[in-house]
Amino acid sequence: MPDRADVLGIPVDLLRRTQVETWVREQVATGETCAHVVTLNPEYVMAARRDAAFAAALQGADLVTIDGAGIAVAVRLLAPGKAAKRVTGVDLVGMLAGISAASGAGLFLLGAGPGVADAAADALRAGHSGTHIAGTWAEGSADPAYDAEALRRIADSGATVVFVAYGAPGQIHWIARNQAALATMGVRLVIGIGGALDFVSGTVPRAPRLVRKLGLEWAYRLAREPWRWRRQMVLPVFGLLVLRDAVWRRVRRIR
Repeated sequence: MPDRADVLGIPVDLLRRTQVETWVREQVATGETCAHVVTLNPEYVMAARRDAAFAAALQGADLVTIDGAGIAVAVRLLAPGKAAKRVTGVDLVGMLAGISAASGAGLFLLGAGPGVADAAADALRAGHSGTHIAGTWAEGSADPAYDAEALRRIADSGATVVFVAYGAPGQIHWIARNQAALATMGVRLVIGIGGALDFVSGTVPRAPRLVRKLGLEWAYRLAREPWRWRRQMVLPVFGLLVLRDAVWRRVRRIR
């Protein structure tokens, strides 16, 4: 098992990008069940403090990568000396498109806005010749009323990997409800990817590379979409909680 850190009660796997790619490649090729990958950001951690079922789903995931820059900073503070490399939802989509192109594994894109999944599918095929998009479906939602239809479409597609783009917490609850059913269909990997398909499709422009390297994507997106300010209000609270936890851990070590 990979080395793990704890961020306010949620586990984070400390892997480099190459290690994550090896892990998902092996799971796609030889996995015996359906593994759940979480791309963790501070909003997830804060939502878990209010939603026990959401927290349990995150804690039970098979792999938890660092998506948000705030998580990387938190790991450095809470687990000094441990590596904290980011592997985002967009990274995983591109990574698995390449794996699909090489192996023929089918990818199913579930959710996102009207036309976004289809546009993302076209972009993935263009960027990775041979990528097998098994199917897309954007008409449903994370509401359990749509589960049966979503599962029918996934089963009919023969997909090996399912990307769920319903946003949080809906996509995580959807995976928790349906992971066992996906396993019976031969799906080996399911990942909640939030707005990653918006970026992949070009519907929403990604922050410039330098901005991403500095971990300021949140500020870039907030400047473009000011209505997101309510969602960003959890970030200062997250930062304060992490600092409190880091100080407390240091005090305990001194004692």
